[in-house]
Amino acid sequence: MERVDVVIVGAGPVGLIAAMDLAYRGIRPVVLEARSDAEPMHSRCNTTSARTMEILRRLECSRRYRRVGLPPEYPVDVVYMTRINGEEITRYKLPGSGMRFEEDRFAHDGNWHSAERSHRSSQMFLERVLRDHAVNHFGIDVRYFHEVTDIDQSAGEVELSFTDTRTAEPGKIAARYVVACDGGRSTIRRQLGISMEGGSTGLGRTQSIFFRSDDVLRNFAAVPGWMNWVINSDCFGNIIPINGTDLWLTHCMIPEGADGVTKEQYDRQIRQLMGCDIQYEVIGVEVWQFSRVIASQYRKGNVFLAGDAAHAWPPYAGHGMNTGIEDGTNLSWMLAGVLQGWASEDILDAYDAERRDIGERISNIAVGLASGQHSITQDIDLRSRTELPGKDGAAARREIRNRLLDTDSQQFNAEGLNFGLQYGASPIIIYDEGEAPPFSVSDYIPSTVPGCRAPHFIFTESGAPLIDHMGKGFSLLVSDDDVDVTGLVSAAAACGMPLAVIDIAHEPKAKRLYDRKLVLVRPDDRIAWRSNEAPADPAGLLAIVCGAAPAPSSISFARSA
Repeated sequence: MERVDVVIVGAGPVGLIAAMDLAYRGIRPVVLEARSDAEPMHSRCNTTSARTMEILRRLECSRRYRRVGLPPEYPVDVVYMTRINGEEITRYKLPGSGMRFEEDRFAHDGNWHSAERSHRSSQMFLERVLRDHAVNHFGIDVRYFHEVTDIDQSAGEVELSFTDTRTAEPGKIAARYVVACDGGRSTIRRQLGISMEGGSTGLGRTQSIFFRSDDVLRNFAAVPGWMNWVINSDCFGNIIPINGTDLWLTHCMIPEGADGVTKEQYDRQIRQLMGCDIQYEVIGVEVWQFSRVIASQYRKGNVFLAGDAAHAWPPYAGHGMNTGIEDGTNLSWMLAGVLQGWASEDILDAYDAERRDIGERISNIAVGLASGQHSITQDIDLRSRTELPGKDGAAARREIRNRLLDTDSQQFNAEGLNFGLQYGASPIIIYDEGEAPPFSVSDYIPSTVPGCRAPHFIFTESGAPLIDHMGKGFSLLVSDDDVDVTGLVSAAAACGMPLAVIDIAHEPKAKRLYDRKLVLVRPDDRIAWRSNEAPADPAGLLAIVCGAAPAPSSISFARSA
């Protein structure tokens, strides 16, 4: 039987990016995928977050990905209207992909604390880029037509049984570690007996239709946007352009008691959204529940859950797929450390501690955003007046506009959700007296408090962002030339931990952000430790952040003299 270090099950965005991040750090996994390499990819997610774009930048495919999806000149505003051929209610202006860095021209997402911005592109385009990049840039062994059917683990090894879906022939592969990125109906999660906690949000069901039509664009009464919400007496839903011409995705709330996935139902849905009949061809239809569920544990033995296999919630602020991607890259550097010998096996306990907490918090935020929007859009009396003539209709549309601006606009400017969440209870982070600053979905305050993302800045001389200067391992940011860091450097070399020392002492922008002379940043850009003085026991400090020793119960170590 074949034996490898890591098997990743699932070649969606979460699995492929985790595989590439492992390969970037020197570990080449095998990826098993039940689908065909030619099978149409999902059109579900249509926002790639700024944080994900940072990860893709490190993997050297962000520029290529920005070139696919909607044409550069296509407007990516968020528009609310009565119908596609009806009255515009309000519009949030966002920069298109061709203008993404002309920051001062745009009110939204212009001055974010990041080298990257979100990209409004369908998951189907992202998967195409990732598939090619994983194989041709990183040389990853992606095996399509491999459907995992069973899992067994013992003596520190995980054995996977699979079926070749072309030939029906069975096979087996063994790995030291398995990462399950096999979606919401995860076979591996069920085989492990891991339960999903939570349930319905009470916000109803949605029908999604992926379709082709040349008639949609010509029927827009206003300038089209990337997210076109429709609110009227008949329905509430949206239409999203996939390629800017003839591919579209629509989501529409299904009335209580109504049937979905029937020709009559989706004919009605498209007609009610458009305001007219159009010619169209259905490519795919799904019905899904507004649920919030989190796996009771993200790890069992040497098997880890990531992405939809670990969590699901309403797709508000676009942080379902994107949260899953950061699940994978949080885990990948730890796995690399263990396999390369510079991290203890115990470091892997941090994955569940860090990412399950993040899943709980983001899921609650997403449900809150969905509930806030639904409190407006499901106000039947208000909806019934949106298309009235004269002052009555104008007043109803103005009320909706004002309420939306208060409750809904933040999800389209989600800098806080991208960068503001702290890992607050990790066994491999050395906390001190500092408290992470408060954040909202849209508001983010950079901080060096341990567990926070390392604040972004641009180096004066190179013009490159901090993320481009950090290596494949840990980074020690030094803002005072007089602090002796040789002890830390020697301790890292002694245990084999990769460590890059980055001098930020002469960077004015960094000085305003980094309020400690030494800041140790993990491979996933999270701050592991900070201090104004070199540690008295550098080997002991590194043992903690590499999982070989428990974190201190007081702040004295972090402030060592």
